[in-house]
Amino acid sequence: MNIDSTNNEIKNCSSCEGLNKKATHDSEATLNAPGYGDIKSNVFIIGQSLCGSPCINSQIPFTGGCGVLLDTAFERSGVKKDQIYITNVVKCHPPKNRPSKAHEIKNCQEYLENELNLSSPNVIICLGADARNHFDKKAKLQTSDEVLINGKAISIHYLYHPSFIQNRRPKEEREQYVSLITDIIIKYYV
Repeated sequence: MNIDSTNNEIKNCSSCEGLNKKATHDSEATLNAPGYGDIKSNVFIIGQSLCGSPCINSQIPFTGGCGVLLDTAFERSGVKKDQIYITNVVKCHPPKNRPSKAHEIKNCQEYLENELNLSSPNVIICLGADARNHFDKKAKLQTSDEVLINGKAISIHYLYHPSFIQNRRPKEEREQYVSLITDIIIKYYV
């Protein structure tokens, strides 16, 4: 198993009806994208599902939209987006940005596990409830803990999804969120 074979499996997946489809005259694209960046990075970020057209077209999670908050954190930390690893629990874009369904999360679980097993990060940043739930459904958002992956203790941070922060929180909280992610990247990207 290597990242190229995992990415190829993701690109060719047809496990979930209606997902990983091109746009038609009566439906939006639900195409997927594999993880992006350096699989061996010390910083591993997990989102919920692929965003719409910007992410589909670029094949990079968190492109545009709420990804601007992450881009600001990368810029402030001096670490480029392709120097860390960014992926999603669900690799496809759910229609109309609806929440991912339980069977979609389950169908993508093996892909995320493969990515985690191929990596050896010092920190995992979980953005949103679906990412948090992969590790600990009872953990509160905005907390941190440790997880064991391949016998290695890894710091894990459970944060709100950036779309929640960008669209529902005041400017001061957006700034605190970006600062928190910046600090985590600086601390663990060695």
